[in-house]
Amino acid sequence: MVGRSPEHLRVLEQLAKVAPTQTEVLITGPTGVGKERYARYLHERSHQRGLFVAINCGALPSELLENELFGHVSGAFTGARPTSEGLVASAEAGTLFLDEVDSLALASQVKLLRFIQEREYRRLGESRMRRADVRIVAATNGDLLEAVRKGAFRSDLYFRLRVVPVRVPPLRERPADILPLLRAFTEHYARAYRLSAVEYSPRTMKWFHEYSWPGNARELENVVRYLTALQLDRPVEPGDVDLLDPESGPQDELPGIRLDLSFQRAKRDLIDHFERRYITEALRRHRGNISQAARASGKARRAFFELMRKHGIHGGDAR
Repeated sequence: MVGRSPEHLRVLEQLAKVAPTQTEVLITGPTGVGKERYARYLHERSHQRGLFVAINCGALPSELLENELFGHVSGAFTGARPTSEGLVASAEAGTLFLDEVDSLALASQVKLLRFIQEREYRRLGESRMRRADVRIVAATNGDLLEAVRKGAFRSDLYFRLRVVPVRVPPLRERPADILPLLRAFTEHYARAYRLSAVEYSPRTMKWFHEYSWPGNARELENVVRYLTALQLDRPVEPGDVDLLDPESGPQDELPGIRLDLSFQRAKRDLIDHFERRYITEALRRHRGNISQAARASGKARRAFFELMRKHGIHGGDAR
């Protein structure tokens, strides 16, 4: 759980305080913020000594919910061999993590609510009632309250899960976590892939720090995995990375207007700066392909190339 932002530390403190209890916890936040990692952090600091068992509710069809959660005995239905203990039994004395809980069908929500309330269940084909000692932690990237208002999510299940609400902010709201996460991912994947650790230019570090990271920590992690596998043998530059939203990164500011110069000279300097910036960005977007960059800019390839030569720009500089 790498991070140093006040927002991140506040979430860890909240989780640590409720960890010793068996209260239900609902973790919310956009895709990619690491909700499962926070759930594991909670589990590791709890008194639960069983396993942490994660379930992706979005991949769980309604007709299979009972079988997946509660299991079955041999012969309970056609093809039901051998006996399956189910995920609830696997999480005995541990934590059952329900990811994407908002994707459950209403019929499945009823069955889940009954189990959470009573902590009792039957395997399919079995008459004996079993009792479960599990902690329930749910997570969603959606607005459950809005789903309740629309009738897509049961209000009684919502309030049953939302005993302890925990919101994980997106990475753009906690920029102090970006560079620690970058370092941690860089070291981890260098070891995992048995390759040299990636090095980043100062410009790239600035870009990463100011980029909005719409994919959150997962996008940052995937960028590091890609760059580690790429093994450039030089510091990474911003143009080496395909980001989800490159427009949200830092932009070079136009130079200030110099009143100590003549009007024509100051105007020429501003135009030169604009041309250099535009040509460089166009080439970066098209991986140094001059023909594609020229076509996208609406200029003839010859004229585009002349601007490159005027400003000393090479196609390879933008790759």
